[in-house]
Amino acid sequence: MKYLIGYLAIGVLTLVAMLISHLKQEKPKFRFRSELMESIYPERKKWWYRLLDKIVAPVLAGAAVIAVWPIAIFMAVKERFFRKEPEPVPAPKEFSVTRDDLLQQTTIEEIEQRERVIDPMGAVPDLPFGHLNAAWLQFKGHVEPQDSIWTFSSNWTTDWGRREIRAGYVILHGDSLGPHFLTTWKALDED
Repeated sequence: MKYLIGYLAIGVLTLVAMLISHLKQEKPKFRFRSELMESIYPERKKWWYRLLDKIVAPVLAGAAVIAVWPIAIFMAVKERFFRKEPEPVPAPKEFSVTRDDLLQQTTIEEIEQRERVIDPMGAVPDLPFGHLNAAWLQFKGHVEPQDSIWTFSSNWTTDWGRREIRAGYVILHGDSLGPHFLTTWKALDED
């Protein structure tokens, strides 16, 4: 009987140490997670759920720690001293136009004539690229007098392995490629 009392006493000490450690941890200032869960599951606001969440679950967890304190100590030590830092997530590769993608040199006037949207119902403005005219004007603002504009078409594979065709216009600053303006972004059908 002495061994059982000693075992449970060590379990109680382990539980107290874990509670003190938990209370010392910095708490988030916002209750975003609990508020989100309450909005998704409105039953979380009912008295019986709060009773389960605030009293029953902690009591059961405390009893489990007292009963199997060697496992609790092992897990706490493992988490504190042997936790591996998560590998950094690589940044997604960003689409860029290459020289191999260039098709044909063109002018702003040719592009604006070709890309003018004519809508007989008048829902789309009678401007180059219609509703996207503001983005076109911003792109056009990057063109310097010595630059040239080229059409491009690129077969692109996303980080997820999806193959796409992206096409549009790109500014050529001397020997370097500048900003691009996408006009086509289409997924290729998998065969």
